[in-house]
Amino acid sequence: MKKLIALVCLIWLTPLIVSNLTDTVTLGGWVAAEEKKKTRRVPAMRESTYKRLAEAQVMVDPESAPREEGEPAPEPKGTPRDAIALLLKLKDRRGLNSYELAQVWNTLAFAYYTIEDVPNTIRSYENVLAQGTITEALEQAALRSLFQLHYSQENYLKSIEFMDKWEALRGKPDAGVTFIKATAYYQLNRYKDALKNALLVEQIALQNQRRIKENWWYIQVVLYNELEEVDNVISVLEKLVVNYPKKQYWMHIAGMYDEKGMDDQALSAYYAVYMQGMLTKESELVMLAQRLLNAEVPYESAVIIEKGFMDKIVKKTEKNLKLVATAYTMAQEMSKAIDAWRAASKVTEDAELHYHLAQALANEDRHKEATASYGDAIKMGKLKKPGDVHFWNGISLMQLERWDKAIKAFRASAKADKKKKKQVRQYVRYINGEKRRQRELRKMLAGD
Repeated sequence: MKKLIALVCLIWLTPLIVSNLTDTVTLGGWVAAEEKKKTRRVPAMRESTYKRLAEAQVMVDPESAPREEGEPAPEPKGTPRDAIALLLKLKDRRGLNSYELAQVWNTLAFAYYTIEDVPNTIRSYENVLAQGTITEALEQAALRSLFQLHYSQENYLKSIEFMDKWEALRGKPDAGVTFIKATAYYQLNRYKDALKNALLVEQIALQNQRRIKENWWYIQVVLYNELEEVDNVISVLEKLVVNYPKKQYWMHIAGMYDEKGMDDQALSAYYAVYMQGMLTKESELVMLAQRLLNAEVPYESAVIIEKGFMDKIVKKTEKNLKLVATAYTMAQEMSKAIDAWRAASKVTEDAELHYHLAQALANEDRHKEATASYGDAIKMGKLKKPGDVHFWNGISLMQLERWDKAIKAFRASAKADKKKKKQVRQYVRYINGEKRRQRELRKMLAGD
């Protein structure tokens, strides 16, 4: 997680570093811009110094040279390394005032950064700040570049130090910079300091009527999680799922609800992810279906798995087919339950599946088919409750008025489960009585 935070921040920082470097050394219109910003009296830059700096800048980045629209970039007289050599000689020239010397170091920083020499880039910016009198704009730019460069080198304490100086000079906090400071404290395992700044980011954004960025909230989630403040993790995630409804946040908040024992909220969160089409794995769909089944929402449970079958996300395994069949059975959708139990029974030789199929058929008064399935279950054996299977087979046979077979099934039930003896005797007595009644009826009809 720390590496991820660092990577995100480095990606975010890199273009800012480049932008700061290029903006500070762009000479066309640069003097005028600084004149607008400066609040200090600084020495003037002489034309000879300006020309040398402009020459060095063209060597570093020809595209940054000022020119008319459509005019091609000037041809550099050397490479960035040649620019560095020129600037190193220029800085030692006698008579340079503090402002000129600051701009020489500033341009050197740009050149060093271009050749990926970060230590000398940092040293050059530090020398910008070491000059006596420079404009406030130049000082701010140098400080900003320094905290970004130190962050990129994982010198987090130094980075925080320069951020504090930058904010003090600017006179007011900035949401983006405060966010970087929060991540710097996070990298130092100073979670409370990091959280203080992360909360300040949100406050600054709200005061300035800015939209709160996704990672500004997410760092709060990370920090509250580190501090084991589950309620606050949930509170921030609830903001994230509203403003940035991504799967990772829905799944995270569902997990947090689980941790707090908030089963209904957890199920609602998982179902919200499903309704947004974000559950794309078999394990995720099966998990949601099982949760719905446990929450006594069986019909939706079955529909989710069957749609998974159609979308070819969920495989038609014994376990998944059994889940669908169970769900439809609980939902009293017996026709669909029968189809599901039959499909499951074809996948594997499991006597229990045939037993469930038989019960579903019997529930629909399809007793002839039911007795066939009971028979299949009995033949396969390894039943959990063979006494029950024989007993319900007897009930279906009795409905078909197959009296002798029904008696045989009831007696097999009593043999397998002694607890059923009393109940079996009652049914056998009833069957015998029914058989006598039917014989008498036939005799009477024959006599007529």
